[in-house]
Amino acid sequence: MLVIAFCCLFFGFSAPAFALPFLFTEVINEFGWTREQATLLASAKYLTGAAAALVVGRFVDVIGERSALIVTLSLGGLALLSFLWVPNLTAYYLSGMLLGLAGPGAMVAVKVLVSRNFDTSQGTATGFALLGTSIGSVIVPLVITFLIAAFGWRYAFGLLSLGVWGLTLPLLIFFFPRAARQRHADQKNQPAAERPRIGLGEVARLARRKPFWLLAGALFLAAASDQAFIQHQVLMLNDIHMSREMAAMAISAIGMLGIVCRVAIGNLLDSRSNKAASALYITLTATSLLAFYLVNPVLLIAFVVLRAVGHAVVLLDTTVITKHVFGLKNFGTLIGVYTAIVSLGYAAGPWLMGRLYDMAGNYSTAFIVFAVLPLIAAALMWSLKPAYWLALNQPSPAGKASGAIE
Repeated sequence: MLVIAFCCLFFGFSAPAFALPFLFTEVINEFGWTREQATLLASAKYLTGAAAALVVGRFVDVIGERSALIVTLSLGGLALLSFLWVPNLTAYYLSGMLLGLAGPGAMVAVKVLVSRNFDTSQGTATGFALLGTSIGSVIVPLVITFLIAAFGWRYAFGLLSLGVWGLTLPLLIFFFPRAARQRHADQKNQPAAERPRIGLGEVARLARRKPFWLLAGALFLAAASDQAFIQHQVLMLNDIHMSREMAAMAISAIGMLGIVCRVAIGNLLDSRSNKAASALYITLTATSLLAFYLVNPVLLIAFVVLRAVGHAVVLLDTTVITKHVFGLKNFGTLIGVYTAIVSLGYAAGPWLMGRLYDMAGNYSTAFIVFAVLPLIAAALMWSLKPAYWLALNQPSPAGKASGAIE
């Protein structure tokens, strides 16, 4: 199950996510677009992803993770192929929107798959699954740099889709674990009175409570801060006259460190829940301040290390803290809602950083703004009470949680 989850995230999520920053320089050079126009592709992707996450979350609750993954990954493969025929900004943004239907949707389905099959070790298991994103962040920058140099950016992005068609979809179709399929079938066959309530109506009931919005605000601000740097990091490194190959190596180094960070931070969230997430958000503030001094090799190394930590936290917090606060009832729908909120943060961050750059002619104002936002996210996260996690960790088995908090 974790191998399949790894491949889904590696080819369906990481390939486009970590290749996009290398696309922006190419389209700026070919079409003469501004940085705001070029990086708005990421915003188009994640705005669409916000809507897709809501649909996929409900889709997973009703018909299961496997079907959701087959649909979303197929759309992702088509999106990568569509770059072969991009002639203008409209088609460029439409390709981004198609990617938005795929990546966040696949992430929702994988998170639900892992969370439903692992309980007290959920964070650690999610960390292992998310190695697909960290290893992807190591390999994809190097691969896309080579492919762009060898074939041009259009064919480079088309070739990235081969992992979806040749490996991931066959694994889902022919090798998806029978136990996971049976678990979903058993849930569907439960008596109506015992079946978990699902749907946006139940989520609306939770949305009338303070914890829902504390978590939503924290996830949105942390996601905006994280993705702003992911999408602009190649442009930032180009500004200090770093070559495309050296920039790829620096970004791959973040991914290499992330291999360790995913599992270690997942384990830390298992044991310390929202308090650990809150403390680790501070690394996002630190990286924003270090970004002023990337010409210094020592501070560049510190930036790389802290970016790895901060990105790992943002990938894990939605899954783990949602379960710790609300439990497993409506989990697919809730993860869809919160992934939509994260996607809105992903959309806002790159656009805001690009807008601030175009207004000021440099990143100074943006770095200050994105140093403050994670501090607000940390305060919101710290204020949460992880009721399900607290009950699950009671010493008496009778004290363990059995569903969502009431």
